[in-house]
Amino acid sequence: MNAVYKILGLPAELLCKVPGIGPIVKVCCTSVGQKILMALTGLSLCGFLVAHLGGNLNLFAGKDAFNGYAEKLHSLGPLLAVAEVGLFATFLLHIGLAVSTTAMSRAARKNEYEKKATKQSGFILPNGGASNLMLVTGLIVFAYLVVHILDMKLNVRGFPGASEIPGEGDKFEHVRAVLLDFKTAVFYAVCMLALGIHLSHGVRSACQSLGISHPRWNKLISIGGVLFAWLIAAGFTSIVVWPWAVVPH
Repeated sequence: MNAVYKILGLPAELLCKVPGIGPIVKVCCTSVGQKILMALTGLSLCGFLVAHLGGNLNLFAGKDAFNGYAEKLHSLGPLLAVAEVGLFATFLLHIGLAVSTTAMSRAARKNEYEKKATKQSGFILPNGGASNLMLVTGLIVFAYLVVHILDMKLNVRGFPGASEIPGEGDKFEHVRAVLLDFKTAVFYAVCMLALGIHLSHGVRSACQSLGISHPRWNKLISIGGVLFAWLIAAGFTSIVVWPWAVVPH
């Protein structure tokens, strides 16, 4: 595994030698720098989730409302493509930073864990277990993103309503057809549970990494993060349930 980390770290090592940006790259390669970058990418993805959920809730307003929303998005043309590439790159960077910081933490605390293991009488998950599941839930959400793109954008499984021409086709019926596939609906629902778990710890952790921490605020930030996490998860889960509970099939 160490060999893999060394290979993945080669681009950073080369960039560290480039005049001008070398010092910045060096800071970003430290555990503190990576945690700050992970916090920034994580919070930016939270912003995307809010916007994406708001748009997708048009499904409850009916076919015309949702298709109109989809048409407005596609009318952005190249800007939409740039935004999509940027979003995917941000997600990949966030996952990569998570893997890197996890590896650093495990290497630094290896001896501490060995000492604690002899003192613990049982298996306890701190913070409701969310902090111990960040990497796992993050990878589950990434798997969801890949499947979601394959279903909704590329339509590799051939669901009705899609069109080979961007911006055309019945997006409302396409989304409905995807979610009426039972296996897909179950997978999406499980992924939304993972998203809720991930965000419930991630928002607070991101604030701490950015120095947003104070004895008077920490409790409020923690509660706010949990509420945000489960409101987002519940919102997307309601969309998964939507065609089964609201629209006749």
